[in-house]
Amino acid sequence: MFSIIRTGLDASNKDLAVISNNIANAGTNGFKRSEAQFEDFYRSIHNNTTEKAKGIGVRTIKPRQSFSQGSLQQTNGSLDLAIMGEGFFALGAPLGREGANTKPVFTRDGSFQLDRNGNIVNTDGLPLLGEGQIPINIPFSKPTQDGESLLSEISVKSDGSLMVTYGLDDFEVVGQLELADFTNESGLQNIGNARFEETGESGEPTFNRPKEGPIGKIEPGFLEKSNTDITDEIVLMLRTQQAFNGCSKMLQTDVDITKKLSAR
Repeated sequence: MFSIIRTGLDASNKDLAVISNNIANAGTNGFKRSEAQFEDFYRSIHNNTTEKAKGIGVRTIKPRQSFSQGSLQQTNGSLDLAIMGEGFFALGAPLGREGANTKPVFTRDGSFQLDRNGNIVNTDGLPLLGEGQIPINIPFSKPTQDGESLLSEISVKSDGSLMVTYGLDDFEVVGQLELADFTNESGLQNIGNARFEETGESGEPTFNRPKEGPIGKIEPGFLEKSNTDITDEIVLMLRTQQAFNGCSKMLQTDVDITKKLSAR
């Protein structure tokens, strides 16, 4: 009985950890909430008896990730991008540290900026990958007959094309975004900071331009917020705490009964 109750305590602890992580990241752009998953644990029967297998507790399995659409918050930032629909931004290795076996990571957090070399990067300096999974670079100036013209504006279209303006009216398309899609996005490995890695379960990514096939469109000037609902998470936390308290009382009762039987 003791071992069965202990599995209940362990399950409650892991459920609380998942819920706490959801609440802690409620303000993280592009964060996707998780839900703890459990399955019954049965005593193994190795003979041909007709006796039914009896449960001996519960065990946790990989948390299930929810990739439902988060709400969009308007920022009007020229490199703040949100995805409406399916797809993930692909991020490369830090520039200058690329390796032959370096694989991209994927995110729904579209908060980007230009680094000092004109590369579009996220807040941690990881480059945003465009068509062909190549980092996107925007020159700060352009040679002209009279010298050079400076970058004055950046705009991203809903189809992922990047248009820049040099000077007053010199327009130029300098890049094209591609978004990644997976056969089973629930199989992605969460590596923190609203980023994911491909796994054998998720399958390899396929890349398409926004608005092509199943891929959603880009909403420039917006950021996708976390899909965590604080109210729902608090309700789940109260339920899990009650389950933990119930297991604790059962454990104490089991200990008290064992002590009384041992004293006889």
